[in-house]
Amino acid sequence: MANFLIVVTDRSVSVLATRMLRSDRPVSLYAAFPRATRLGPITMAPSPVIQVGEMFFEFDEEYAAVVAAADAEVFDPELLPLDPLPEL
Repeated sequence: MANFLIVVTDRSVSVLATRMLRSDRPVSLYAAFPRATRLGPITMAPSPVIQVGEMFFEFDEEYAAVVAAADAEVFDPELLPLDPLPEL
C-alpha cells in the first residue's frame, strides 16, 4: 500500500508520494494535473474514494468537505460560502 498527499493549488492538482511510515513527508511528485481536473464525485466504498486521472484514492471521511470545496471552487463557485475573513 502506498501513501500519497493530494495538493490543490490555483494552478494544479499534484499527487505527492510520501514515506511509508511518515505520510506527512512527501518524497517525490507522483503525478501532476491541470487545476481543471475534477476530484469528485466522491464514492463511498466503504470509505470515501476519489478518482484523479486514472488513479483512485481512499481518504478519511473528515476530508470529504475539503474535496467537495476544491471542486466547487473551479466548477461551481456560486456554491461556495462567502469568505468570513476576506481581508486576510
